[in-house]
Parts: sequence; C-alpha cells; structure tokens
Amino acid sequence: MYFGLQTGWISMMSLQSSLLGFAVFKAGKRFLKVPFGPAENIVLQSVAVATGTMPLAAGFVGIIPALQMMTTADNPSGPVFLSTGNMILWSLAIAFFGVFIAVPLRKQVIVKEKLPFPSGTATAQMIGVLHNVPLVTRGSVVKVSSVNTVSSSTGIRKRHVGRDDEETNVTEEKQQDNLHKIEYDSDSDGRVEIKGENGERFTLDKNFVSEDNWTTNMTALGVAFTLSGLYTILSYFFPVVAAIPIFDWLTGMTVTVGGTWQWFLTPSLSYVGQGIIMGFPTTASMLLGCIVGWGILSPIVTNKGWVTGPVSSSSSGARGWILWVSLGVMIAEAVVSLLGVIVLSLIAHYRLRIREQRQKDRRAALEASAAETGASVEAFSELELEEEEEDDAPIDQLVPLRLWVIGLILSSALCLLLIWVVFRDQHMPVYATLLAVVLGCILSVLGVRALGSTDLNPVSGIGKVSQFIFAGVVPGGIVANLIAGGIAEAGAQQAGDLMQDLKTGHLLGASPKAQFWAQLIGSFFSVFISTGVFKLYSSAYQLPGPEFAVPTAKVWLDLAKLVNGHSLPLHTAPFIWGFAGLFAGLTLLTVIYSDVAFLKSRDGNGAIRGRPRWVGWIPSGIAFAIGMYNLPNFTLARFVGGVVSVWWDWHCKKHANNPSAKYAKLGRVFLIIIASGFVLGEGTFSIVNLILKTAKISSASGVGCYVGMCTVN
Repeated sequence: MYFGLQTGWISMMSLQSSLLGFAVFKAGKRFLKVPFGPAENIVLQSVAVATGTMPLAAGFVGIIPALQMMTTADNPSGPVFLSTGNMILWSLAIAFFGVFIAVPLRKQVIVKEKLPFPSGTATAQMIGVLHNVPLVTRGSVVKVSSVNTVSSSTGIRKRHVGRDDEETNVTEEKQQDNLHKIEYDSDSDGRVEIKGENGERFTLDKNFVSEDNWTTNMTALGVAFTLSGLYTILSYFFPVVAAIPIFDWLTGMTVTVGGTWQWFLTPSLSYVGQGIIMGFPTTASMLLGCIVGWGILSPIVTNKGWVTGPVSSSSSGARGWILWVSLGVMIAEAVVSLLGVIVLSLIAHYRLRIREQRQKDRRAALEASAAETGASVEAFSELELEEEEEDDAPIDQLVPLRLWVIGLILSSALCLLLIWVVFRDQHMPVYATLLAVVLGCILSVLGVRALGSTDLNPVSGIGKVSQFIFAGVVPGGIVANLIAGGIAEAGAQQAGDLMQDLKTGHLLGASPKAQFWAQLIGSFFSVFISTGVFKLYSSAYQLPGPEFAVPTAKVWLDLAKLVNGHSLPLHTAPFIWGFAGLFAGLTLLTVIYSDVAFLKSRDGNGAIRGRPRWVGWIPSGIAFAIGMYNLPNFTLARFVGGVVSVWWDWHCKKHANNPSAKYAKLGRVFLIIIASGFVLGEGTFSIVNLILKTAKISSASGVGCYVGMCTVN
C-alpha cells in the first residue's frame, strides 16, 4: 500500500516471501511441533502474495483514489468517497472470482503446455535449495541414460539424457510413486543457477544455508532493515533528508532545479532495494522515461506556455501534460502485448493439436502392427516414453469440479450484488457489472498466458482495454468506466497470482488444493487489512498529495475522461501518437523474438532456453511510462539499485573462486536479502510515521526544505 500510493508499482515478491518465511521459521524451529518444510513454505508464499497484492487488485492505489478525485464536470454528484463498510464490500466483490478463474486453466497452461512462468519457477528453485529438496514433476518419464549426482548439501543432481540403461531408469522412476526429479543447473563446485525474469540468473553457493552463511545472511537482513527503518524515521523529523537538492548544488545554487523542475534526490534505501529487485534493464527504462519526460518534455511545454501551472501540478502543469504521453505508451504496449499473447496462444494450440494427432496416428499404426505380428505390449514402450503430457496431481489434491463451478457462480453473483449495493446511487447498471465480470474472465486467460510466457501479467493494459470497451457500453459514465476497468483488472491480477504460485507448487509436488485455499484465505484477510491501512493513510495524508501522489489514480481518471468525450490537453496529440508508435514497434519487436524463441526452444520437459539476451535490453514501455509519470526522485534511487545489482553480479563472477571473498560466494541472493531488508524496513517503519502524523507530532526541523520539494510535518 505504502509504495503503491507513492508510485503505483506493486510487486508480487513471491521469491522474497519464501526466503523471508524460511528465515523466520528457521529461527524459531525449536518451537515448532511440525517441521517447516517446502509444502509449508509454498502455502506461506501463496498467502503472502495474495495478501500483499490486494491493494492493487482492489484498486486502493488506483480506482478508489480516482473516484475521490472526480469533479462535478466528471460526475454530476462530484467525487465518490466510500465509507469503510463500502470499501470492504467493494473489496469482497472483486477478491475471489479471479481465483476461481485460474483453477481450470492450470491443467492446460501448467500440466499440458508447460508454460515456464519464470518467477514461479525461480521461486520453486529457491524453495528447493532452501529445504534441500529437488524439483519434481509427475507423469511420463523422459529417456534417461545415467544420473550423475553432485555431492553437496543442497542435494542437487545433474542428469544426462540418452538411450542407454533406459529400462533401469524407468523402473527406478516408477518406484518413486510416479515422480521424477528435475535437475538444477549447477557447476562442478555445486553452485546453483536460478533463472528468473528477463534471463536474470540468481547464483547460489551449495553451502548457502549452512549455519555460518545463514548467520551472515540474517545479520545482513537485520542491518538492512534497521538502517532503512532509521532513515524512514529520520525523514519524518528532518524532511530535507528525503529531498536533497543535489542538482541545485551541481549548478552552484544558481538554478532552482529541485523546487522548480522537480529534480532532486530521495536517497531512500527502500527505493534502492526495489531497484535491486527490479533489475538494471527495468530501472534503466524508468530512467529513460524520467529523462525524456522531466528533462526534455517538461521544459519544452513549460517554456512554450502550453501549460499554465507549476511544473509539479497534475492538473495545469507539465506533470499533468506528460502524464498523457505516458498513458499513450502504456496503451500501445498493452494492446500489442495482448495481441501477441493471442497469436502465440493460437500457434501453440495448433502445434499441440498437430503433435497429439501425430501421436494418435502413430499409436494406431503400432497397434495395427502389433495385431498383425502378435507383438507384446513392450513394443509400445518407446512411444510411451516419447509422450510429453504429464499426469496431474493425485485426485485428492486437486480442486473438485463441483467446488470450482459453485465457487465461480457464487463469487460472480457476490460481485454483482455487492457492486450494486455500493454503487447503486451512481447509476452503475447491473448488466454492465455482469459484462465486466465476463470480460474479466476472458482477459484473465490472456493475462495468465502472458504471465506464463513472459513473466509479465499485463493487468494495467487489461484495465485500460476494458475502459475503452465500456465507453461504448455506458457512454458518458465515468464512474461505471472506472468500476468496470477495476473489475477486469482484479480478475486478471488474482488469476495470475494463483497461477504463478501453482507453477511453483507443481514443480515441488505440492497440493494445488492447498494453494487454492491459501490464496482465498490471503485474499479474504487482506480485504480488511488493506481497507484499514488505506483509511489510516487517507485520514493522515492528503491523497493525492506531496507524500503520496497516487499517480495510477490520475492515469485511470484521465483515460476514463478521454474515452467518454473529454478533449486532450493542448499539443499532446502529436507526442502521444509519436511515443505510442515508437513503443508499439519496440514491443512488437520484443514480442516477435520472445514468441519465436519460446516456440522454437520447447523441449520434452517444457523448458525453454529463453529469448536472445539483447531483447531484454529493449526499453520496457510500462517501465518507461512509470519513469515518466513519477517524479524523478522516485526513479533516481531505483536506478542506483539497478546499477548496484549489475555491479554485484560482476563482483560475484570475478571472485567466485576466491576463498577469501566471503560475501561474493553467497551470490545474487545475498543482495536480494539486503534489498528485502531495505524494503521491509521502510514499509514497517512507515507505520510509525503514520502514527506520528495521526498524533500531529511535528517535524523537528524544516531547515533546507525548499518550496515544492518537501513538506514539513
């Protein structure tokens, strides 16, 4: 909630949740009656992800503030402020139907098509290493000639595929309750390579969880948490530490770069930590958007008199003007990405049907041959080994069909009822809500497939596509437009969250039903947690305001106005079309190379070798737009984190074989632990600042605070 209100960016943090959960229960293992194993860790991270992403799914960082920002020109009755009770009802309305949407998709995208879901796979690899268990999958076995075991404390094995000793290995696999292990990528020293988003690789040493190394990891986590927390408290009493006019200093204080043009530095450790987690390519795209928006476009529109207000104004200044350009970029990337998902899905479906038909024809031919020659059943062993589809989890671990059908019907009915109750005074037609749910179900399928192939769930784009559609369904209804878009986005968000978790569980042999209930439990409790936290922030701070700009809400509201007949600001159209066309082309290039790599490199186990590495360096439209519509201070520190992540990877590779390099051998995950401590520290101590603000405790000093840069409490 805290970071979402600031920048609109909320991450699933599934890998970090599993890592921190393991740390907590490892510390308290002597008090546990039941050991904390991989199954428990999977359920923990499922609950954590469902809880942590609710502020985005329920629109607390977008839809709800957008409703509050409306004027009488947007809505005859003016802004819509929901009571605490109505916020809870709204959140309950959209919290569950997306979870039920994901249930029937699991068989197709995870078991049958074996989409990679990079973050889910990386989380499974992390949990496997932490708990010293291999990844497993159920069903038909691949041809294995020998298994070379790497002796290490992580229990990691390397396998080589061939034809020799085939029958022996098949027998061994059948004896393991129809489970077979999937090897980790590891070198001769037992170092494990965990592949994540955009080809990123998290390197783990085989002794990562040994007592000495674990003490080092937890000490680093505690120090990072403490430092970030202290900075957060310090920034409350001395606001200047959160708004350092570094560019004013560089100009010799002759130009008020910070106060006038909004170029100042917020050296927040949590921002640095987020940059580390995002990675360099994403933060570089954000910095590019920041430079274009705030370093080029903002001075142009201000000096030419295209805007009349101060640069920082979202309504009459350059900030509001460049937001329209960023909106065009986001829409262009969303449309091209969704079209790419549709094309990829159709091609993959066609290829799957062709492969199944060939297998069926070959089976029929072999059966006919066996009938003529009297061959034994063993004649079909080669065919059985080549079949790629896996058996699913045991029936008692699957979500029952009846539960899914009843749950989807009841959750959809609950959505219709509660939306009518909450917005009955805003003329939200029931048929529009029903259409939003149906549209959310359809777009969720695309979102899940995009997430499985690219590790990006285009929920923002899904919401915007819904807004365009509902401009024709309920013309002139800005409230209805926002609500419908929010429903579709929530469905895609919830379905994607669960599917990513299900991929993790599938690779570790966990129960899908347990993860399903974990998602529902996390979503349910997060409804009340998110509502309470939002009410606290909205009562203590102005939303939007200097501390929390809530930029996503402005994006939602501006698009709702545009599709309902409001005009664009002066001179924005050429820039919108220009940047939208540019990023549509870049996104198309990314989609083509990613899809081709995905289709070409599928092997018998459903793994992919990945797209060309240079594709990951094509600027991301979403990241570019976020860097453009957020103030520079939010981007600069994150870019520093991205640079730190690149430097650390280089450092670890350079000193990987150096016995005296104590920290380098811990790999990328050691840096992620520190980054997680930074993020958790500010997130936790921001509650202390919230209490101080509510209690009307003033800052100790406002020295150094320039107008337009920081606010004295």
